[in-house]
Amino acid sequence: MSDTSTHLGLPYLLAAQAQKHVTHNEALRLLDAMVQLSVLDRTRTTPPVNPTDGDRHLVASGATGLWAGWDLNVAFWVDGAWLRLVPRQGWLVWIAADQAFVVWNGSSWDTVGVPQDVSDAIFSLVSDADPTKKALFSLSGITTGTTRTFTLPNTSSELAILAGTQTFTGNKTFSGTLTASGAVSISGTLTASGTVTVSASAASIGTAITAATYGMGTGVTPTGVTKTLNLGTGGASGSTTVVNIGPATTGAGGTTVLNTPTVTFANAVTQVGMPQANLTAQLLGLGGATADATNRLSINTPNVLLNNAGSAIDVTVNKNAAANDASFSFKTGFSVRALFGTLGSDDFTLKVSPNGSSFFDALVADRNTGRVRFPVGVALTGLAADPGSPGDGWLWHNSTTGQLRTRLGGATRILADQDVPWIAPGVGDYALTTSGGGGGATGVLAGAAGRIDLFPFIPRDDIAVDRLSVNVTTLVAAALGKIVLYAADATGRPAALILETGDLDFSTVGLKEATVAQTLRRGITYWIGIRHSSSATLAAWVSTATPDLNGGAPVTTARKVLRRTLAYATAAPGTWGYLASETNAGPGTAIWLRAA
Repeated sequence: MSDTSTHLGLPYLLAAQAQKHVTHNEALRLLDAMVQLSVLDRTRTTPPVNPTDGDRHLVASGATGLWAGWDLNVAFWVDGAWLRLVPRQGWLVWIAADQAFVVWNGSSWDTVGVPQDVSDAIFSLVSDADPTKKALFSLSGITTGTTRTFTLPNTSSELAILAGTQTFTGNKTFSGTLTASGAVSISGTLTASGTVTVSASAASIGTAITAATYGMGTGVTPTGVTKTLNLGTGGASGSTTVVNIGPATTGAGGTTVLNTPTVTFANAVTQVGMPQANLTAQLLGLGGATADATNRLSINTPNVLLNNAGSAIDVTVNKNAAANDASFSFKTGFSVRALFGTLGSDDFTLKVSPNGSSFFDALVADRNTGRVRFPVGVALTGLAADPGSPGDGWLWHNSTTGQLRTRLGGATRILADQDVPWIAPGVGDYALTTSGGGGGATGVLAGAAGRIDLFPFIPRDDIAVDRLSVNVTTLVAAALGKIVLYAADATGRPAALILETGDLDFSTVGLKEATVAQTLRRGITYWIGIRHSSSATLAAWVSTATPDLNGGAPVTTARKVLRRTLAYATAAPGTWGYLASETNAGPGTAIWLRAA
């Protein structure tokens, strides 16, 4: 026979035992501790400092000190010492601090003591104070063979997942995932730290008709952290996703304000369709450009296309008054190099600048007459050949011939060639180097030692020359002469020396020829003349047949030639260098050109 009872471990009195009262009192002490078991708390791992006789505690896990090894046992303070009670399965304890019962299941203290397998398909919870308040629990919604598990939450801070239509009237916080397959109505604040999923076909956020603020993704995002807010991202190919921001009704009034620093489209935007829009931006930069107070609309792109599939396209640049500028500006390094538009008036103007500060009017079209002015003149780029099939009114510079040409009446003409009625000779024929009426329009002109006589000559057609000739009418012993040819500068005055012939014998009379190989171009001004070593007399053009250097018709008193004195042995000047004092009314020496 054991010395203690089977369930409570109470000591038995033994036969012929001495001091029986000690054993009996110990058993009573244990009964006092275990019967109607109630403890103060269940959170201590060490004994309290000043316990009261009869105090009992459920020792928490991890006990130390006097309670070491007593985890989940009952500690009983009696007669100045701690007594350890080891629980047995089924012990029921009231915890005063929690105001709740717990039961020992053999390994832990169960906080509810869950009832198992309630047999009735429907059971109810009824209020003791008001029996009309009932909560019914039914198994009818569960299919055969299905077991459902429900874990009740801490209702002070958590809400169980609910299906169907739900209405929340206060502020709610979800620390996990919130999933709603039906309608959810929230009149307070909804906070969810996990995933919020709404799978209903319609969901509304922000339906208040009074002043209200609704936030999505409004938490402060730390530097370097990316926050993603998806709106309508589940579209498949061919689908349409409509995202309404502001009034969704067509034509609805009101103002929608979007506050955002940077917007980046991850995919290419192929089309933005709007029936109509008024866009206002204080500063707008496109293509990575930064707009500023000077360039309020700034575009950084190699190409800009303004396209209209219709019959016309119109781009308007409007100014407030005629004195204002409406222009396009072209810059290098943001320094202006060209402006065109209506600049300071309603005339159309093209201005250019070398430095962005000083400007030159290159072209002005008068708004009243349409006439075009070139304030600084026009320089035509030379063409190696005449353009093919030019229309009447064309003007160009033929750099091969060195001529300014135009197309008039279906014919190509050299500008001002009508001023010199000269006709190119045939091959082997001589041509006159003046506008005179032929060989009979000659006189004579005595030379002088060291004198040079020049006069202008403009061929009316291209001519290749192989001979230059003069006629000696009165000889001088040992007399010599040379023929010189100069090009004209932009003003028509003699400039660079083209050729100087070798010595011609003026000691006998008759025709004196110099062999050359020179092509003269129609419409180009040349200066041709003679150099004398003595006073031999040569045939000369009559005064009325020699061109007037002033550009007028030939007359006797007009300035006919340029005359300079230079030692005959000295080479002709490489550049003539015009001097007004060298003009002379005398006629020019008659010089013939033979066509090659």
